[in-house]
Amino acid sequence: MKERRAEYRKPIRLSVPGVYVYTLGISLVCWISGYLFSVGYPVYGEVSATPLWNTICRILPDKTITYLIGLVLTAGGALLIQRANYVLGLVREKTFLPFVLYILLISTNIEFFPFKSTSVGIFCLILGLYFLFKSYHDPYSQENTYKTALLIATGSLLWVHILWFFPLFWYGMYKFKCLNLRAILASLLGFLTVYWFLLGWSVWKQDFSFLAFSFTTLWKIQLLDFSQGDPTGWITILIVALFITCAAVYILTHEHEEALRTRQYLSFLMVFTVCSFLLFFLYGQSSEEFLIAACVPASILLAHFFAVNKNRLVFWGYHLFVIMLGMIILGNLWSSGSY
Repeated sequence: MKERRAEYRKPIRLSVPGVYVYTLGISLVCWISGYLFSVGYPVYGEVSATPLWNTICRILPDKTITYLIGLVLTAGGALLIQRANYVLGLVREKTFLPFVLYILLISTNIEFFPFKSTSVGIFCLILGLYFLFKSYHDPYSQENTYKTALLIATGSLLWVHILWFFPLFWYGMYKFKCLNLRAILASLLGFLTVYWFLLGWSVWKQDFSFLAFSFTTLWKIQLLDFSQGDPTGWITILIVALFITCAAVYILTHEHEEALRTRQYLSFLMVFTVCSFLLFFLYGQSSEEFLIAACVPASILLAHFFAVNKNRLVFWGYHLFVIMLGMIILGNLWSSGSY
């Protein structure tokens, strides 16, 4: 009897190659299904989009290349998250779950296929987050602050709403004890550098079309209409939100197990997630863009929750999470070939 109890209480690890392979396999099946049903193709520009994004939409060759670009962008973003986790130690266990879960979250939402302007801008957001975390308790981190602002401003050339994350990053600098006048001036300089360069390019080419987009779209708030959209999409969002809530509760109730630096990193990522969902509800006309942004902190928080917990409940909860997300999108695609 004692041996059975010991066997039952034996820690169960999710950070094993088999788990990675089957999770990535489900994600790949979602991409193939999306390709077969031409989900999101062709990729259109919009009147409210930036000129650079509209130009990219016009030069995309065919469906195969477009989907390959989307897959590469997703994998690239996941690699950046995994690298940031490795360098900063966001998850104290050795795991590839941040990489795997980011790909899963992107791959199981129809609205993200094949890629959006946010898919490119998210690279800037992830790198900006990395440099922000590198500024931890460093009052002379103007270089990292400048790089963060430079990256966010660069991302705004494709996705103008990324500028809403500027105040969030200033909050992060305050939380990490690196906010001062020099840091604020460095961030403003990083923002202006991008647009000074863009202005110089426009003058040299005698083409001011890339300066034609308006920042007024930042203020065009349109609350999300819950009656619109696919019900299965809402189910997916609720499932992810439920697991993120479980991860946040676990982190808050077991914060003494983490180093102070890691606790503050994870706390900021929780605020990041809440802000992304808040903007998701405020900008109904482009809500999926903020869902993609939410996948960045969500993948790390979920990876921490699943990697650190080694009990059977969390183990089977992970598999239920992956299977439910995969079944919802695949069932939706195969039952309504209209996509």
